[in-house]
Amino acid sequence: MYGLVNQAVRGLIIDQFGEATWEDVRSRAGTAESFVAMQPYDDAVTYSLVGAAVEVLELPAEKILYAFGEYWVTDIATVSYADLMSTDGTSFLDFLKNLDHMHSRIKVTFPDYSPPSFRVKELSDDRLQLDYYSKREGLLPFVEGLMNAVARHFGCEVTITHVDDADNPMPSKRMLLNYGPLPA
Repeated sequence: MYGLVNQAVRGLIIDQFGEATWEDVRSRAGTAESFVAMQPYDDAVTYSLVGAAVEVLELPAEKILYAFGEYWVTDIATVSYADLMSTDGTSFLDFLKNLDHMHSRIKVTFPDYSPPSFRVKELSDDRLQLDYYSKREGLLPFVEGLMNAVARHFGCEVTITHVDDADNPMPSKRMLLNYGPLPA
């Protein structure tokens, strides 16, 4: 993963738990104090940060990854990558349909980037099937946090249900998303 991901992990921990907690997490993970945004790092660095955060914060990895997914959208993507967020759809559904296109454009800037892939199938006006493909294991809670924050960004709320699909020939994580406008 690129350094900007590790910078965001740092930002989340500092914003929610303080500098001293970040230093404890960083020290336990055995990582540098800072990261170069455009530099690729071994995925093990990010996984080590999450593992250390589990120890320090005494929270399950799933909660940390979910919070990181939300943070990525609300504090990173909508601020630093607002153009990408606005050009890839004007609605929650349109945005999800364009995720692979967005990741293809990101790959131009980050040549070693290995993005996930998403397939969207509309089931009804307020329900869709989302298949998530990634070479990286264990990041489904991160994707759930992303989906929740993206839905809010587009004025929606979402509920996610996991589907165990043994018949699916591709290695994916299948989710059903029910979505609709945020309550007034």
